[in-house]
Amino acid sequence: MASGVDGDRLLGIVGGLSPYATILYYRSIVEEYRGRRGVDPRLVVYSVPVQEMCSFMSRGDLAGAAGLLSEAFRGLRGAGASAALVAANTPHAALRFADTAGLRVLHIVEPVARRLRGLGVRRVGLLATSATLRYRVYHDVLEPLGFEVVAPRRGVQERLDEAITRATRGELGEEDLGFMLDVAQGLVEAGAEAVVLGCTELGLYRDRFRGALSVPVVDSLEEHVAAAVEWLLGG
Repeated sequence: MASGVDGDRLLGIVGGLSPYATILYYRSIVEEYRGRRGVDPRLVVYSVPVQEMCSFMSRGDLAGAAGLLSEAFRGLRGAGASAALVAANTPHAALRFADTAGLRVLHIVEPVARRLRGLGVRRVGLLATSATLRYRVYHDVLEPLGFEVVAPRRGVQERLDEAITRATRGELGEEDLGFMLDVAQGLVEAGAEAVVLGCTELGLYRDRFRGALSVPVVDSLEEHVAAAVEWLLGG
């Protein structure tokens, strides 16, 4: 087994939102970093109960959600981290109200925007929670850059929320996944030139989306991981 640590940077992960996505974040960051440097990165995870965060977000209590993030950032700072990421999309709505404890926070939408610009697309389909849409987590970053964001219609979105909730519990079955693929295809038929998986649980199924759609699929978790690894490497 290789020993030693490459570099001094320690990245904090605000996880638990849900634990299944957190596991994928951790594994993906380790594997990509190891593939480039031959050793594992320095990481620390502060797990926030997903039920508490979802309760705050569903009630529109951004101050309560920000309090959970602030607690996590302080814990990560105390553990020695100098940068952090929030391993979920929806809580980014509360990020501007949180005390980051002096950490550099790697925002999830910024690397997604860079990928979309590289693809040269303009009309973007977005699969995300209702809260992510309502709080304009993606819209406020993408629209000033010239992108048009296309989301599912209301009735479809409500069922999508239910499927995402089951995914946070590790209960996403083939029926739910088939429904999500149909929703994504509907966005393509509505003119989307790319589809963004704006929920980190969907990163668990990115290959299924890519195999089903005729347009590029940009996974927010995958892009966030790439940005994290670049930071760990000194970027």
